[in-house]
Amino acid sequence: MIISRGEKIFQGLNYLFLTVLSFLFVYPFWRIVALSFNEGYDSSRGGIHFWPRAFTLDNYKTIFVRSDILDAYTITIGRTLIGSILSILLVSLLAYGLSKNRLRGRKAINMMLIITMFFSGGLIPTYLLFKSLGLLNSFWVYVVPLLYSASSVFIFRSFFRALPAELEESAMIDGANDLTVYAKIAFPLSLPIFATMGLFSAVGHWNDYMMATLYVTKQDLIPMQSLLMKILDLTRSNKGTSFGMVDLVSETRKTVTPQSIKMATLVVVVMPIMCVYPFLQKYFVKGVIIGSLKG
Repeated sequence: MIISRGEKIFQGLNYLFLTVLSFLFVYPFWRIVALSFNEGYDSSRGGIHFWPRAFTLDNYKTIFVRSDILDAYTITIGRTLIGSILSILLVSLLAYGLSKNRLRGRKAINMMLIITMFFSGGLIPTYLLFKSLGLLNSFWVYVVPLLYSASSVFIFRSFFRALPAELEESAMIDGANDLTVYAKIAFPLSLPIFATMGLFSAVGHWNDYMMATLYVTKQDLIPMQSLLMKILDLTRSNKGTSFGMVDLVSETRKTVTPQSIKMATLVVVVMPIMCVYPFLQKYFVKGVIIGSLKG
């Protein structure tokens, strides 16, 4: 295949544009990483763009010495794992049932799910409901309200509908029930959509801070994102003393500052979810494409 000169120029400009665009996306986070590994007072001089000038691990040591950060990390990891697994399991089971025309009341259930996409009870009724259920200041307030998502149910349902009906029929002839068909046929064939929706759910749990802001007051139940917001607010308002910044600086021999701690905290919050994404990328891309074609 012969490529014309115009096509070569277009491809070159396209690659150049994408390279510059990728750099603009990556550079801010890369600079944050460099600052997080640099001594705080040295960073205040400026001039750090790609590499640490005075390398140190004191910023990260300072973070993980604090019990509240370790507690927040535990809460965030726990809610992400438990919430994502339970949500995907329950949503997929509901969607599998709704994908079968023989299910009684299927249209009524679909209508109720659609209504939840357009209307909600409001903040105050939701707060009173959580209070009556005993979810306030509880770990399960991060998990139970987010177990079901109507949009996720419909995406799963569309995927299950596209599976060959002959596989289910042959399994039924061999004596398999619906749960067996789901576990041994539907689930293995639907790994792309499970990985895609699992990643969506995990990112949602990991980044969420509104649940803690509205329904949690106990400090030992605060997730990492809420603690990060507190650190950012304190550093912006120059109230580092109220967060214990003065003690942290003295403990690390004046090598850290509130700003350097903020940078290290940002890396600690973002890095885990970024490390998970490459392992799910192939399923993520395939699931999005198939889900969009099998509506």
